[in-house]
Order: sequence, then structure tokens, then C-alpha cells
Amino acid sequence: MSCLSFKTLHYLVHWTITMFVMAHAPVFAGAADVDNQANQQHTAFHWLDNSRWALDLSTRFTQDTNADHLSSQHVIGVDFHKVFTGKNGDIATLVFQPYWMRLNAVKKPAYFFDDGDDSEITWRIANINFTGLTRNALNFRIGHFEVPFGLEQNIDTNGTLRQYTFSDRGIKADWGVSVNGILAQLDYEVALTRGSGNNISDRDNPYVFAGRIGTPSRGNTVVGLSWFDGEVLTAPGTVARKRIGIDIVHYYRQWEILAELSGGENSGLGQGNALLELSWRNPMESLHTYLQLRHMKQEHASTWQDHSSVSLGVQWKVNRFVDASTEWFNELDTVAGQQTASKLVAQLRVRI
Repeated sequence: MSCLSFKTLHYLVHWTITMFVMAHAPVFAGAADVDNQANQQHTAFHWLDNSRWALDLSTRFTQDTNADHLSSQHVIGVDFHKVFTGKNGDIATLVFQPYWMRLNAVKKPAYFFDDGDDSEITWRIANINFTGLTRNALNFRIGHFEVPFGLEQNIDTNGTLRQYTFSDRGIKADWGVSVNGILAQLDYEVALTRGSGNNISDRDNPYVFAGRIGTPSRGNTVVGLSWFDGEVLTAPGTVARKRIGIDIVHYYRQWEILAELSGGENSGLGQGNALLELSWRNPMESLHTYLQLRHMKQEHASTWQDHSSVSLGVQWKVNRFVDASTEWFNELDTVAGQQTASKLVAQLRVRI
């Protein structure tokens, strides 16, 4: 991908979001419902219509039991959702989630932090998805969104301890564009993104081309096929990553069984991953427990090495504003020369 094309993408992402927001009232005045216009006295009311927002605060502590090391991270953010609607239906959906994150004594922080005792503005989701052209059959998304791959395409894990396989690909959300849709027999999203994650950077010219095609997410059994091909930016530079994956979810009453298998390579060396999760929710869905098993195979020179781990987590929704969660993570084996890790993580999250 050329440097020029991604600089163009950089400006398209930022200016599309900015201009859409600033120009909302005049652009859609002609298409808006007449009765709604009569009830709205100024532009601010347009933002209140078909919108919701929350202040999101969380504190997380991680105890590395093997190394006797305690770290923490503290997050304050805004979660804003807005549906733009005209007289013929929905036009677009805006999601805007800027977060300030403070790290304390964190080992191996993301590359855009200076170190493990730093603070940064981070982006979870910040994009516009234009849905009004074909009634969701062919939508156009631009901004910062989750790279479509595997289980995380349909399960929102942002801000939670429960995570899946994005660390294998080195990136979860990224700036870019996608086409996506919901059809009678399948859901899909195909994306071209910058490859640098939280920040738009052209250092070493990263990029990601990824996508997922699956059966409708509203079914009791959901199956998806994903691919991932790109140069992902890390602290030392870009890493070439290629993956093909399949995921499956089955819901039975209060139980969920989830699995994901993927294979590919990192800079020419083979990589294979497997994840299996069994989870349960109580009838009120205020208590959620899960057990995850992971297995990874990595090629090193002329040999393959295995890496397995287990996670056990509990999330309790105290009320509609507060939830508390904890997770125990333990490596069963790891690559040669590295010590197995064991961690206990606890998080308190408040949304008001």
C-alpha cells in the first residue's frame, strides 16, 4: 500500500467524521421528518433525538502472583451513540468513544505509551456507519472500529476483562474504512485499515486488510470465516501477519459455547491458535461466569513450540450503573526460556 494512499485515508477518516457532525443539521434538514423539526428548537435537540450517552469510569488492578508485582490502570471516557434518521428511515449511526487511560507499573504496555507509567488518550470506537443506502445490505463505515475477525466481531469485549484472540494478531481496533452488511442468510464486513491501532501513523507504512463472513449473529448457532493480512505496527517496527480463521458460537438456554481456530504466519514463521470457552449467565443476566482454554503453536527456526493457558472469570452487574469483575489467568506451559505467568485481575466499572 502506498504512503500516499494512507495519508489520503488519514484525512478522509478525520474530515468525514468532523464534517458529518458539524454539517448534520443543514444536510439533513430537508430529509428530516416535518413533525420532528417542529419540536426541535435548535441544533442541540438533534443530538438528543435517537441518541444515548454515558460517562464510563473503571479501575483495574493486576497481581502477577509469580513475580509478586501489582499494576493498575484507570480509565475515564465518554460513550456516545447517535442514529441519524430521515423520513425514509435511518441514514447513519455514529459511535464516539474517546477514553483517557492512566497506567501504573504496567508491564509490556501498548507501543503508543511511553512506558508502563504513562497516560494517553485512547480510542475504542469512533466511526460513522452509513446505513441508509440499501437498508443495511451494503453499508459504508469510516473511522476507528474493531478489525473484523473471529469471535470479537459479534461480541463486545471493550472495557472488560473477557477477551479473545486479538493479541495474536497484534491489533484490535484500527482507523480505516469498511463495507459491511446484514443479509437474510449472512452478515459480513470487509475492511482496509491503517495497521497502527490507536493512532494513525505512517511509520514503516503499516496496513491491514481483513474481513469476516458469517451466518446471522441473531441465530442460536453462529459460524464465521475470517481472514487477516497486513503489516501491523509495533514498537520496533511492523510485523507481517497473515491469518485464516473459523469461529463458532452456540447458545443453549443460559449457556454459551464458543470456539475459534486460526492459522497463518508471522514474518514467514508458522502460527496456529485455538480458543474454547464455556460460559453461563443467571436468568437475570446479572451474573456471568466463563472458562477459557487457549492453545498456541509457534514456529521457531526449525522447531515448533506450544503455549497453553486457562482463564476463569466472573462478572457481576451490581445494578445498571455498576459492575465488578475478576479473572484468574494461568499459563500451563510456554515457549522455551520463558517463565509461566499467573495473574489475578479485578476491575470495578461505573457507567452513568
